[in-house]
Amino acid sequence: MLTFGIDWDDVIAPFNDRAIEMANEEYHYDPPLTLEDITSWENTGRASVIRKYYHDPRLYDRQYVPEESKAFIRKLQTKGIVYIVTAAYPQFMTRRMEQIREAFPDFPEENIIMGFQKSVVHVDITLDDGPQNILKSNARFPVLMRKPWNTELTGLLAVNNFEEFFTLLDQIKSSMIEDRVEAEPPAVIALVGPSGSNKNKITRELCTRDAFTVPRAYTTKPVTDGIHTQISPEEFIRDRASFIETTMYAGYAYGTKTADISALMAQNRYIVMPIDLSGAIAMKRHYPTIIIFCKCSRERMIGSILEKEMTNREKTLRLMSLENELKNAALCDYVVNTGREDAVQRILEICGVETI
Repeated sequence: MLTFGIDWDDVIAPFNDRAIEMANEEYHYDPPLTLEDITSWENTGRASVIRKYYHDPRLYDRQYVPEESKAFIRKLQTKGIVYIVTAAYPQFMTRRMEQIREAFPDFPEENIIMGFQKSVVHVDITLDDGPQNILKSNARFPVLMRKPWNTELTGLLAVNNFEEFFTLLDQIKSSMIEDRVEAEPPAVIALVGPSGSNKNKITRELCTRDAFTVPRAYTTKPVTDGIHTQISPEEFIRDRASFIETTMYAGYAYGTKTADISALMAQNRYIVMPIDLSGAIAMKRHYPTIIIFCKCSRERMIGSILEKEMTNREKTLRLMSLENELKNAALCDYVVNTGREDAVQRILEICGVETI
């Protein structure tokens, strides 16, 4: 049976939202502060004032558990053993325990774990919005709940909401029983792997064949790869409802629009998408999708990252994510060594396409 460790603040119960409210009430900001103003875990930006409320009892009294969160925990309890793992200052632990009991009167008290050293908790899957908690986690599958303050974290399993978490959970269970997908066109071929694993190169080589095509992909990053189209961050936010999947990578937003995928599906071809695992799983929710992990030697990937024309900061983020991304291979349907000359032929065999 699977075990889950679920964070409290900003996963189950909004915390920074309440701090933002308190700051706007006290200081009457114009424009008002929003969650998007918390641009880093250290919170050194415009919203840094809210840190003073973290030690204010009124903030903890304002916390409440939305019905969506209550339904999430109830559903998750049908799939395994759930632990609520929460970091609370000693003076607020009693109030935190009261809130948990009020929201989940039938939740086992022995499954409530309080403390800042979350890395000592061993579970199969953890869900947390804190970058340091995910990076240090001993969980088999650490999952990041995307929030404005962790968008620069790269290469991790990440979800934007509870629905996506359950989709990810289905993929994890599928990988455990080796339930490989056998898809025929039209279907999505999701190429997953770290930066430098030749995803874009393999995509271009596959799409020289009539059986394969690539959709237009959008990003806020300046690009010259011939696969992505650059748009402004404002455009990305404005058009968010039109995207079937979105993700953040090294501080840039990426996404694919539903209309583009639907139009290509009508052509009865394989749609090749170089994408991160969270985006691939999102595609799997809507279309037949084969997820292929692109495996390359560490030396080759590191060399490729260092040679890319990008800022040192972006290179650092990609290098830091490398080990976490390599772990994602266990959740993919197939693993292909894209450092080999026969990589494309191997993918053609997986798809059942005759090689020339």
